[in-house]
Amino acid sequence: MPFTKKGGEVNFPKANHMDWIHSILLGFLEFSAGTAFLYSILEISRKAPANRTLVTILLLTGTILVRYHWYLQGDLLEFPYLFMFLHTSIVLVGPLLYSYIGSYLQGPEDAADSPLKKGFIGKYWHHFLIVLVFAIFEILFFSQSPNELRKEILAGTKEFRFDLIHLATFVASLQVSFYSLLCLYLYHKVSKSYEIYELKLVWFILLLPVFANVLIGSAFFLKNRLGFEIGTSLIGVMVILLFVVRERHPGFFQEITEVIENSKYQNTPLLDAEIRSAGEKLKDLLEIKHVYRDSELRLADLAAGIGLNLHQTSRYLNEVHRMNFYELINTHRVKEACKLLVQDPDRSVLEIGFSVGFNSKSTFNSQFVKSIGLSPALYRKKNSGTL
Repeated sequence: MPFTKKGGEVNFPKANHMDWIHSILLGFLEFSAGTAFLYSILEISRKAPANRTLVTILLLTGTILVRYHWYLQGDLLEFPYLFMFLHTSIVLVGPLLYSYIGSYLQGPEDAADSPLKKGFIGKYWHHFLIVLVFAIFEILFFSQSPNELRKEILAGTKEFRFDLIHLATFVASLQVSFYSLLCLYLYHKVSKSYEIYELKLVWFILLLPVFANVLIGSAFFLKNRLGFEIGTSLIGVMVILLFVVRERHPGFFQEITEVIENSKYQNTPLLDAEIRSAGEKLKDLLEIKHVYRDSELRLADLAAGIGLNLHQTSRYLNEVHRMNFYELINTHRVKEACKLLVQDPDRSVLEIGFSVGFNSKSTFNSQFVKSIGLSPALYRKKNSGTL
């Protein structure tokens, strides 16, 4: 939030040695907002159907960070309508994040507790009642005359006051903290039941909004710019971490879901005849039909192809091939890419990556380096004279 003197002048400590810190944090805030928007665009442009909840969270986060930046600058306070629905956006993120995380971490028994099992609205509608309340509040608040609105907003930036802006901020801070802790509780509940290493990263990412909210809320009430900037920067770190995880490990959350489901059915029997049959069918799918070239291939598709159910397939891959679904598929994609990089020197690296089933350049590069130890371009250069 902005912290101003009369006339809209920014009321920040005048210690010049802090100026560069403020500049860096403001720059990072801009970068984080841009990353949120870029992440949402990439999510929409993927070949696989975009997760609408994730896209909405990213767009909302981007707009919130942009308006935080405007608030910190202070000069845009003369245009108060730029900040309309800011609090509504903030309280909307919490329920959306909870529903998104819950869709991956909650098991079937959790979903069964819902009185309305069909659809997103039926399961989560009550979480969004506070969003409706805030939307109505902001419509009424911003319906006053522009001069009165500007005067009230500027007054709220000078010092702590018992007014509607501070009350709404206090309630929003409590709500965001509640949903951050609710997501952490959901993580704790799942991690306690299933030994999944990847969940440690989820735990770290979910901790960031908890600290960010404490810093932002406290800094707003105390009118402390540095604390507010650090808090907003933590939100930026969370967005960037999610972006990096999504780009380097596209199936990260889906894989967690599959591990959870697989662990519930760890006693599903696999007969010797089923293992032999699955092995023959898998060899046909990978070496003859090259199903891994399909960028939208899922574990369920592979399970149908080898004649096992979803949980038996996960167990078969882990026990027989010593790798999970994504490791198996990416191994064959990289293996074919290695051949094509050398055999087809006229084809671009990116074209080869797409042809073997990768859906982005970053994923292709990261998986190739992970498997071979070299980038695709460097591998091609190193082996260009072997034919």
